[in-house]
Amino acid sequence: MKILILDDSIPGNTNQSSGIAEALNPNFQMFSVDFKGPSYRLPGRKGSVKIAAKIIGLLLRLKAYRCAYKAYRYLSKNGMPKNLYDIVISAGSYLAPVNLLISKKINAKSICVMTPDGLPLEEFDLLIVPFHDAARYPKIRKSRNIFFTLGAPNRITHLLLNREKEKLLNEIKLKEGSIKAGVIIGGNDQNYFIDDRWAKMLFDLLKKLSDDNFVFLITVSRRTPEEVIEFLRKNSYDINPAYCEFPGTKHGIHYFGILGVCDILFVTEDSVTMISEACSTGKPVVILGVNRRKRKQIPFDMTIRKLVEKGYCIYTGMNDSEKIVETVKKMLRKKVFPILNESKKCALKIKELMNQTES
Repeated sequence: MKILILDDSIPGNTNQSSGIAEALNPNFQMFSVDFKGPSYRLPGRKGSVKIAAKIIGLLLRLKAYRCAYKAYRYLSKNGMPKNLYDIVISAGSYLAPVNLLISKKINAKSICVMTPDGLPLEEFDLLIVPFHDAARYPKIRKSRNIFFTLGAPNRITHLLLNREKEKLLNEIKLKEGSIKAGVIIGGNDQNYFIDDRWAKMLFDLLKKLSDDNFVFLITVSRRTPEEVIEFLRKNSYDINPAYCEFPGTKHGIHYFGILGVCDILFVTEDSVTMISEACSTGKPVVILGVNRRKRKQIPFDMTIRKLVEKGYCIYTGMNDSEKIVETVKKMLRKKVFPILNESKKCALKIKELMNQTES
């Protein structure tokens, strides 16, 4: 089975596609999608994306396939993939039209992770859709080519965690006998935001835990505000962290190493991807509530509630640090936690699709 992964340079998306591909066949190929022309910004998010993908998507929606292919050839920096593949996998709406165009051109199965906005869903061979999208897009429930997941697919396996753990331990020394806690901090988008006040509450919590022989390994995301990162830098001496991974540091990225090393993981609620990766380790996971832009319920709440109900994690606000400390101690006494393995489930569904095609 020859697999092509489309890469938009957003790690959260590429890791979802790669996780599924690795569960199918570790010898997949990666293809970088890069366009010329003007860009636009996504609401409430950092960075920008090229408008070219939107143009191609509009042409595909109009079923103007020949025009869409010409537009792609003109706007693409990398052209078309050189080889033939059985499956094309991508994640996110930005790459969805590119996936559809390439898969049709090379006669491959099109597998899209997350709901592609503005495109006919029936054109894809399989859509891997997170559970919370069923609330945002009620019509997709009736589609036959939809496979719902509770969390996000990812690359987490015991092999990956152990390998990355060793890499990190080659760079840092950890206090013997200490409880190693990973602190994974997300950031701002159209639903959530993190500020200095929230960061102060986080450090108040970590200070209480540090009195009980905890050491902390802290990492941030590309969405974490600069002022929050600066607060963490200036005040990290209060908790004496074992390791901090901030933008601009000289060492490499050891995100997966943090997941592998730690005994317990704290992750902010703003990213289903980060939450899913934490819950895929089989370790105790505490989801930390952050600030919300609106008081109403958010579709992600459904996912978090289900994950809590199934025992993958707990959810807590930041207002009562004493209560959180007691809850964390109870979690650490529990030795076994379920492992979320969405990539394996997705791989089995794709194999089923391929077998149906062959028969």
